[in-house]
Amino acid sequence: MPRRWRLWKGFDWPLFVAMLLLLILGLTVLFSTNEEAAQQQVFFVGLGLTLYLLVSLADYRWWFHYSYIIYLATLLLLVIILLAGQGVRGSVRWLDLGVFNLQASELAKLALVLTLARLYSYPAERWLGVGRVFASVIILAPVAFLVFRQPDLGTTLVILGIWLGMTFFAGLKPTHLLLLVLSGGTASYPLWHLLKPYQQERLVTFLNPFLDPLGSGYHVLQSTIAVGSGQFWGRGFGRGTQSHLQFLPEYYTDFVFASFAEEWGFLGSLVMLGLFALLCWRILKIASQASEAFGALVCIGVLVMTVIQILINVGMNLGVMPITGITLPLISYGGSSLVTVLISLALVQSVARKREV
Repeated sequence: MPRRWRLWKGFDWPLFVAMLLLLILGLTVLFSTNEEAAQQQVFFVGLGLTLYLLVSLADYRWWFHYSYIIYLATLLLLVIILLAGQGVRGSVRWLDLGVFNLQASELAKLALVLTLARLYSYPAERWLGVGRVFASVIILAPVAFLVFRQPDLGTTLVILGIWLGMTFFAGLKPTHLLLLVLSGGTASYPLWHLLKPYQQERLVTFLNPFLDPLGSGYHVLQSTIAVGSGQFWGRGFGRGTQSHLQFLPEYYTDFVFASFAEEWGFLGSLVMLGLFALLCWRILKIASQASEAFGALVCIGVLVMTVIQILINVGMNLGVMPITGITLPLISYGGSSLVTVLISLALVQSVARKREV
């Protein structure tokens, strides 16, 4: 077999096609609502796809040896951002690199996936011991704390979800899971008082946005109006009134799904969600066929990260989940988010090329 064909052996084309189509849908809605942001996103798509090909054609086991270094480097970036980062509307989440702003919390999600995958994969055991679960908490805590301090509640929830999903898949004992649930319930009251006032307001108005329709409930009301006005067929490309008249806040980032639903309707939204379902199914399939535990755990981490972001973003756009400021993978505008997602999917593709079929 020629070398150029051996490089593509095992390449999961359904995963790649689903990813590519979602990128196209994302660029479509951005060009419709904010052409300047769309042009910038094209650059990040090109950069992300280049990195995607490089990472997917390399051996994913290379990341096993450097996962702890990546983790420590990410922690350092989070500390630097906390001390000297660029603030936007009260949040300090970005590091100005001149060409673009780096959001290290996005990289933190991938670093956590790699680090936990290494911790849980060797040595192999059916049930995780207390020591290894405790070690995972030590790994989780500084990342979650630094991201929460930015403040970024949405990404903090994703990070906690990654830890819980990977820990459960790695072999968390039922008794330990019960203790975690009880601990979470006990900690909910003091954690409430750690939230910023605007975060508390968002949670309260989620239950009844009409309590403050022009304040903290405004985002939810405008988003549901946008989704509903799309009806079945949608208003058409460039005809979304909520986004174009800027009634809908963050219409090309956090509420991009509402912008898309207004222009492409229920049918277009169904196509987008179907592509997400295909993407997640392929990741799960690759995880089940992985040749070793590290590869399987990386896939599970990427799957959990992706599913949580989709559920929270779409849920808050539909008004069934609180607003937490999470982007929609491959769709929302954002260079750090997009490149991180593409590198994560490239790692899954690399696992697919080495899987047992």
